[in-house]
Amino acid sequence: MATVLVFFLMTIVFEWGMNITSKSRVTANDIGIINDQKIQPEVFGRYYTSILRQEEEKSEAELPPDKLEQIRRQAWNQMLGDVLINQEINKRRIVITDEEIFAFLRMYPPAEVQSTPQFQTDGKFDYQKYVGAMTNPQYAPYWASIESFITPELKKYKLQEEIINTIRVSPAEVMDAFMAEKEMIKFGYINLPSSKMIQTTPKPTPEQTKKYYDEHRDEFKLEDRATLQIVLFQKAPSENDWERASSQIREIYDSAMVGADFAELARNYSQDEGSAEKGGDLGWFQHEQMVPQFDSAVWALKPNEISRPVKSQFGWHIIKLLGKRIEKKVPLGGGAPTDVEEANAAHILLKVTPTQETLDQLSLNSKDLITLAEKDGFEKAAQDMKYEIRTTAPFKKKDYIQYLGSDPVALDFAFNNEPGKISDPLENSSAYYVMKVASHIPAGYAAFEEVEKNISQKLAMEKAKELTANMAKVIYAAIKNGIPMEKAGQTYGYPYAETEMINMKVKLPGMGNSPEVLGAAFALKNIDNLSEPVNYAAGSAIVKLLQKTSPNIEEFNQLQDSIRGAVLQTKQQDIYGRWFDNLVKNAEIVENVDKFYGGAY
Repeated sequence: MATVLVFFLMTIVFEWGMNITSKSRVTANDIGIINDQKIQPEVFGRYYTSILRQEEEKSEAELPPDKLEQIRRQAWNQMLGDVLINQEINKRRIVITDEEIFAFLRMYPPAEVQSTPQFQTDGKFDYQKYVGAMTNPQYAPYWASIESFITPELKKYKLQEEIINTIRVSPAEVMDAFMAEKEMIKFGYINLPSSKMIQTTPKPTPEQTKKYYDEHRDEFKLEDRATLQIVLFQKAPSENDWERASSQIREIYDSAMVGADFAELARNYSQDEGSAEKGGDLGWFQHEQMVPQFDSAVWALKPNEISRPVKSQFGWHIIKLLGKRIEKKVPLGGGAPTDVEEANAAHILLKVTPTQETLDQLSLNSKDLITLAEKDGFEKAAQDMKYEIRTTAPFKKKDYIQYLGSDPVALDFAFNNEPGKISDPLENSSAYYVMKVASHIPAGYAAFEEVEKNISQKLAMEKAKELTANMAKVIYAAIKNGIPMEKAGQTYGYPYAETEMINMKVKLPGMGNSPEVLGAAFALKNIDNLSEPVNYAAGSAIVKLLQKTSPNIEEFNQLQDSIRGAVLQTKQQDIYGRWFDNLVKNAEIVENVDKFYGGAY
């Protein structure tokens, strides 16, 4: 029971999107408000400190500012989840009886209790001692402290049970899950992506787009919106930062050139977490799979040769070519295998990040802009200081903001201040920024001119899908008339390809996880059966069954209980997740973490 509770909370709480509204305003002493419940800094601090200590134990170096912001975001999400769940527990008046606590403790002795010396014999947990102590009056204070610890968790479990207790799994669902995992087929297919047809599809006329606009007005209904003018001070490394890292990478390069073991240097110095512990080994990759500077350096090397330091968007690299080979690969979208050259390289990466000195200067620049803007106006101040002003596209109260992304502080500022208001200096993980409310746009309908291009693209894609479906019918008819599937596809410019033995859970090249295509393929009963054209989200396809392996029914009999449990857990998680998403969506949330920590007040 405890495991299931933890599973639900861990998988659900971190996956929803926050709904930020601004019906209530926080004060300088509040971290936020959740459904009229003010969150004090000390409450948030407990979550933050707990996560911070865990992260500090993983790293010997001081945590950078962007990591601290990430921890604050994680702490807020954890706290928000707990607050909303506890509010729901109170709303439903969920209580835990003494009998329920006793039954739980008897069945699930907490790990902390099991390690208590008085409940052990010869260093091992003694269940009989534990049960005996549960009815011993002298242990009453001890059990009272345990009760206060587990009662909140049991309330969460009972709430969860109320949400999911009506879910059932039918025998058919168990069989479907078994077949999806165990039934294997191989099939040939011709994929007709609509994106290929769009190139020759006639563009809709202005009359057609206007007609669509007039007949689908509700699609273009808009809420209240706002726009911002923003000056960004990107947290990019300065030239001094790059030069400092350049000196460090040259020292490592010198060590490599005088014979130091490259793999050992990578393990000791590389900041690429994915490859450092493997001696910098990046595995095999094709030409142009890496960023241009890295790619050019790799393909200019000979086996076992080491490059001079290479600068890329990720920092400074030293690259060692471990080997090259020629492999036969099937092109993306299918077709005959072709020879492809691959390289295996290792690298040492030194990331270049802005130093505290650089960040302090950026912060100072943002404050200087505000000082001058108060005197000369926002536009003139930015012009005089040679800063670019970016004007956002209109956004709604719960939208992402162009240039800023998901930013509740900016949303709050934009909709709760009049046009012309200039913000205090603000900060996120990638930049310092100053913004001015540019406009408020009342609710209404998007003008035809604003959406004409999108409508035109939509109508063109719909036409391309129609033409693609018609082309699939032509190819299908040719195959039915005796033309080999491979030749029929080539005749009309669509290559034939074959899968490996696969189950229902794979992704198909060029089609992704297409349930329509996979469903049609697995529905074919006999070898060489051909499906009629199948229309899916991005095109059409024709499939032909080549090989089929049916699962062993005896294996099903052995596994059906575990499969039923897995299907039930998946359904429960889905239902609980959707319930929790809806709980967050309908909550009134004002989050003030960035302002509180950024010193905006």
